[in-house]
Amino acid sequence: MVCASCPAGCQSDHWGAHCSNRCQCQNGALCNPITGACVCTDGYQGWRCEEQCDPGHYGKACQQTCQCLNGATCHHQTGECLCAPGYTGVYCGERCPPGTHGKQCEHRCPCQNGGVCHHVTGECSCPPGWTGPVCAQPCPFGKYGINCSQECPCRNSGLCDHISGQCQCAAGYMGERCQEECPIGTYGPQCAQKCDCQNGATCYHVNGACVCDTGFKGPNCQDRFCPSGLYGLICDKYCPCNASNTLSCHPLSGECTCAPGWAGLYCNDTCPSGYYGDSCSQPCDCANRADCDSFTGVCICAPGFMVSFTTCSRVCWAHDCPLLPW
Repeated sequence: MVCASCPAGCQSDHWGAHCSNRCQCQNGALCNPITGACVCTDGYQGWRCEEQCDPGHYGKACQQTCQCLNGATCHHQTGECLCAPGYTGVYCGERCPPGTHGKQCEHRCPCQNGGVCHHVTGECSCPPGWTGPVCAQPCPFGKYGINCSQECPCRNSGLCDHISGQCQCAAGYMGERCQEECPIGTYGPQCAQKCDCQNGATCYHVNGACVCDTGFKGPNCQDRFCPSGLYGLICDKYCPCNASNTLSCHPLSGECTCAPGWAGLYCNDTCPSGYYGDSCSQPCDCANRADCDSFTGVCICAPGFMVSFTTCSRVCWAHDCPLLPW
């Protein structure tokens, strides 16, 4: 006998005697035709299946545990991981690839000059020597290195490399920190230029300008201030030097500079024995008591000797001794 009040034939949205009660289940859930209890679909819970699974759970009866990492959430129905900004991968265990950042790693990094962007925020971390929001600006003058935090050590207006801090010296200076002036006789960038000053003048280590001694003039201090043959503060004295034996007389003091082979206060004397050349300052290089020519330094051999390798070191006999020095 069939019970007329039994609800076996209720439609899915009704339940109870005579199917008179309407189901209150939500999100696609079915209700029991007798009790009206809701049978939730995957990903939902609650008396009426009105709530999604709690965070960290998914699936049928919300009994599955999510496996997502780095703050990711999982889809309440399928368990698929929804990565937090800056992460990617099936379980969101990987950072965004280099050059990308943000949600779903879809933003391109704006960093320049080798800067690296944060995988989440996109903020640039600049390499040494660079600064600014996108690492587009070199360190300001006087700074270098990471975060432009180092003070340049360069002196005398030298510039430092904004990355390494290595000094590039201004003209006239050298050294690791540009602390040294160019050596005497040199000037300019990297002290590579040779000074061209005459008559004992020195040159300025920056631009090579000659600083003349008193009594000389000209770009290279090559000219006497006084006319030839005169000297003194007002050029009112006559040079006392023997003109034929003299190279020059100092325009201030009148001191004589003798020609090769001559010496003495006024260049009237030949070189003393054993010496020759400018101001008779060169010692003769002759052997066996030989003297040398005061002008050229050629050895004048003593009797019984002859020149060998220019030094009178070879003994000779009467028949082969030369009459003149070699």
